[in-house]
Amino acid sequence: MPLRFEQPIVDKIEQSRAHIGITDAEIVRMLAAYRLFGFWRIDIETGHFFASEDVHAIFDLPYSDGPVNLTELMSRIHEEDRSLIAETFEQASLHRVGFHFVYRVDNRLGGCKLVRSVGRFRDDESGGGIVGITYEFVEKLRIVGLEDNTPLR
Repeated sequence: MPLRFEQPIVDKIEQSRAHIGITDAEIVRMLAAYRLFGFWRIDIETGHFFASEDVHAIFDLPYSDGPVNLTELMSRIHEEDRSLIAETFEQASLHRVGFHFVYRVDNRLGGCKLVRSVGRFRDDESGGGIVGITYEFVEKLRIVGLEDNTPLR
């Protein structure tokens, strides 16, 4: 699979939302409405990786609110992509920067699915480490999805 390196957009203006009247919670709900969209955190000092339910589902791992079994998680990632991911986390931690990457994960059907992770180094009062999101790519088709009024679990 070809690899493309991207540079962050350096002149991107932070989007204002006050005039729109949209909340952080609404944004997160919309992002996660039609695909698996999970959140995670790596504690640099301990090496522990904590993840939401959707991250566990993306990697077909049983859910736990404790540290994720990284050996099991990495075994689900395509062999050619594992070292790149490990190097990316190491560089993000070392240089205190953000990143994103698209990689292949075993779909448990004999093939792979594409997954994207976006993360950033965090060193503030809430603790040092790397926080991020992970979500599955969907097919490159025209798609329409409508919500129903089913209450959230």
